[in-house]
Amino acid sequence: MWFQFAGKAFIILNMFLRSLALSAAVLIFFLDSLGNEDRRFSVLRSEPMIRIGLSTNASSASITTGDSQLVAYSPDEPGRYLATNRVSVSARAYRPPETEVYRFEVQNIATSEEAEEVAKDVREATGETALVSVDPATNTWRVWVGGTFETAEEADAFKAVLAEKGFEDAVVVAEKKTVISEDAVALSQQLRTAGKSQVRSLIRPTGDVQPVIGPPSVDPNLREVIVNGPSESVKYASLKSVAFGSLNERANPVRYNGKAYRGRIEVFVNARGSLTVVNVVPLEEYLLGVVPAELSLPHLEAQKAQAIAARTYAVANINGYGTQGFDMVPTVWSQVYKGVSIETKIGTQAVRETAGQIAMHGGKPIMAYFTSTCGGRTENSENIFDHAEPYLRGVECSLEGPSHFEPFLIKTMRNPAKVRDDANLELVHLMSLMAVNGFSLTTSQMTDEWFEDPPSEGEISNWLNNLASKFGKVFPNVDRDTAKPANLAKILSRFIYEPGTADALLSDSDIAYHLSFDDASEIPLDVRADMAMLLRDGYFTLRPDLTLQPNRPFSRGRMLRLIRQIYEKKKWMPTLQTGTTKASVDGKLVLRSGRSERQLAIRPDVFLFRRFGGTLYPVREAAIVGGETVRFQTDGGGAVWYLEIDPTETPTVAENMSPFTNWSTTVSAGAVQSRLSRYVRGIGTLYDVNIKRKGYSRRAVELEIIGSNGVKTLKGGKIRSALRLREQLFVINKRYSGDKVVGYTFTGRGWGHGVGMCQYGAFGLAKMGVKADDIIKHYYTGVDVIKAY
Repeated sequence: MWFQFAGKAFIILNMFLRSLALSAAVLIFFLDSLGNEDRRFSVLRSEPMIRIGLSTNASSASITTGDSQLVAYSPDEPGRYLATNRVSVSARAYRPPETEVYRFEVQNIATSEEAEEVAKDVREATGETALVSVDPATNTWRVWVGGTFETAEEADAFKAVLAEKGFEDAVVVAEKKTVISEDAVALSQQLRTAGKSQVRSLIRPTGDVQPVIGPPSVDPNLREVIVNGPSESVKYASLKSVAFGSLNERANPVRYNGKAYRGRIEVFVNARGSLTVVNVVPLEEYLLGVVPAELSLPHLEAQKAQAIAARTYAVANINGYGTQGFDMVPTVWSQVYKGVSIETKIGTQAVRETAGQIAMHGGKPIMAYFTSTCGGRTENSENIFDHAEPYLRGVECSLEGPSHFEPFLIKTMRNPAKVRDDANLELVHLMSLMAVNGFSLTTSQMTDEWFEDPPSEGEISNWLNNLASKFGKVFPNVDRDTAKPANLAKILSRFIYEPGTADALLSDSDIAYHLSFDDASEIPLDVRADMAMLLRDGYFTLRPDLTLQPNRPFSRGRMLRLIRQIYEKKKWMPTLQTGTTKASVDGKLVLRSGRSERQLAIRPDVFLFRRFGGTLYPVREAAIVGGETVRFQTDGGGAVWYLEIDPTETPTVAENMSPFTNWSTTVSAGAVQSRLSRYVRGIGTLYDVNIKRKGYSRRAVELEIIGSNGVKTLKGGKIRSALRLREQLFVINKRYSGDKVVGYTFTGRGWGHGVGMCQYGAFGLAKMGVKADDIIKHYYTGVDVIKAY
């Protein structure tokens, strides 16, 4: 498991924490036995420190701060106040320190016998040692008197003693002496016992070094950290790791190569001989630079879910790169971390409000994988990463059943029309549209029977008054008989023509020509000319059986069709506004408007229509999830009163706001072979590629690769990497030349590995009102969210 620590790794982590002299969190484990690899997480007593490897092969590092000065920290040393806010750090081969020592000689003695005599006199007079040796440079003899002295003052005092004893000719000889430092011995011993560790700087106090048996041994390949600043007092070398901080680390974060990070920047030598640069930071402050980098979508609950997932991932991956001296990297190989520059107000709020919360399963922090866009379903972990986790099960990126759409519903208090006749369905649209434009609607529910009945006197009056207003004429006097075609023709003729126009301009033959239908003879004489002109000009209509039945009242439906005919002829039909939606919010219509949005209130009695197939139907409610095309009309107050909805063709899952929901890419057969050959050896000439097995989410989890050398397979997450696709939730369309595949089109959904929490899905669920804890529990099966510290 990622969270298990080997014994040495656990020790190394503690050594790093101690080297920083920080009050770090203590990890408590229950150990079945000393050598047992199974470590069960129990509790974090306090917030842990996290080590982020910012660079693993730096030749130099620039460390700065906006504070008055930097402070340097190394193991077993007090903080060093540097009196500068800018230093550069590099590495070089270890140069042991040299000290100057002083000794005394009586020189230029001609023979060995004389030298032995002088030595005897010195011993007798001073009680000091006196050693005789030849000086090869002068071919004379000399006597080394006494031991060595560390300071010039000590040497001067001894010279005076010798002079007093009669040895004024004794000469002071200054020599350079290399000193084997305790740090060099400690680091050499650390490297001999470090196993696979790539750390080449001392990371523990020298007092922790085991006693050395025999003469001290120094590794000849030691390298040291070099700190350079604007003054000599700042320039120094160290065999230890060096961590840099500000006087006020919260107000003035330290910067590495110009980029600000909370906590401290630690530098040490690695196995390459270059520098490793690590940001050592409290977990909660680390998350401030992770949450907005990983999920910048503007919803607090989504970012809180991201904070819990990121915190859990960090805890589970402590010591993940232990041999390199840190826990995680700041990229997608761990989780994206951008330091202070990426921090946001909402991201900080999300971290603060979930402080210490992590997701647990079976008593341990989970490996909280997350993915940008899951394509509608997440996948079981073993199908991507080759290890099965009970909490990393594939799930739908949506809530169950109708509840998924509840937050996006637009509702009306109106009873939807109930009709069986297709022709009357069109009248439902017409009557609804006319009703919001001043036409009287007298029923609470439109039915076939209502359309087939004649209009009431009040309806006739209202409808004809609306026509009169359009034509600029006086309102007519009406009664129930006005719905009869003969009477209706008289009124319409007065609206459209000047009195006597039809009689003057139409001859008897003209009238007969335009009234050549079955029951034209039943039309009263005084109406015949008007009726003929109305029919000629498209302002009247017959019944389907080619009759007029002039004394039989028009039904509501037929009268409404006649009004529509006149409105369309005169181009008076109401013009609807159009738009493309975003997901509805609190029952409001939200329209895209460039990069922004426009929200419109919806009346409780809105006339609501939704298209199914090619037909619009009246509905009581409809979900607007985003991407729908709508046509609508508003009332005087700007609220939507009439609304037609064409459903979106984009996915309706929680992640549907992601720009990566759908994608397609075409790759030549040669390019596919080149890509696959880097992961699968011995394909030969590629003949074909097929999806052999799919996972829970319908992702391709095993490919069949047919080549001239036989059939090969490729499994798991390597499929996406090999083919260089955004996701491995795809279908394959092939282009042929004869019987040979020459190209592959991959059409898919999503972006990422598809395991764990879908980040765009989390945003979508948050917009539906789902809380952070429940988002975590939705994507991670069977977990509990606990406060670990």
